[in-house]
Amino acid sequence: MRLGVTNQKGGAGKTTTTLNVAGALNQRGHDVLVIDLDPQGHATEGLGFEDLYDDPDRDSLFDVLPDLDRMGDLEQLAVEHQEVDVVPSHERMINAEDELANVMKREERLDMLFNESDADQRWDYILVDCPPNLGVLTDNAIVATGNVLIPAQAKSTSIRAIELLFKQLRSIESAFGDVDEVGLVANEVGVDGEAEEMMEWFKDIFEDRENCEVFEIRKRVALQRAWNAGVSIFEHEEDCDMEEVYLDVAEHLEDYADD
Repeated sequence: MRLGVTNQKGGAGKTTTTLNVAGALNQRGHDVLVIDLDPQGHATEGLGFEDLYDDPDRDSLFDVLPDLDRMGDLEQLAVEHQEVDVVPSHERMINAEDELANVMKREERLDMLFNESDADQRWDYILVDCPPNLGVLTDNAIVATGNVLIPAQAKSTSIRAIELLFKQLRSIESAFGDVDEVGLVANEVGVDGEAEEMMEWFKDIFEDRENCEVFEIRKRVALQRAWNAGVSIFEHEEDCDMEEVYLDVAEHLEDYADD
């Protein structure tokens, strides 16, 4: 299964969601690839590969996506982490959207890379951590995966961002085929009235959609400490009750993939 983790609103918890869902899938015995498509490289940092982000001698998606002759080079970009395989971001990715602006099939390059590299045979799950915008890179992730998991804060400011994301998804569907929202992960959910109202709104919007569920992640210091250690919460030394929620997300993805 391929999955884009996307929300153009900053601070929604995209990377925390990506890394911990990937860790949960690994715990359940799956081979997982994490693609850091964000030019800021948060997933690259969160998995402990900061040194690769600014390595001038390392090829990245910046070098491969615009080049049709390199559509089979996905495995050459991947590095091993103790839990998952990773395609790190790179500081040159800041210019990736400009590089893709005038190429043929610019929104389909990541899909072509997956297909020509036989990625679906190498990994059980591919998770793409998207940039915090609705540009060409995010379009590539959505087209390539056809499935999106949406992280969001349980705050009213999330409503407009999700409405805009839905418009973008429907636009992509009209040009490239179906896109399924497989779930929403509400991050750092507090105990205030606004959070309660937003959780109700999330459930009203998402749980009527076929095979779509809403998951609630409470704020836990252990999640940040796991990030600082370069691992998911499952490989971190502290126990955390949110592990069960991420395992629930992984099980939901397994059920969705089986359908």
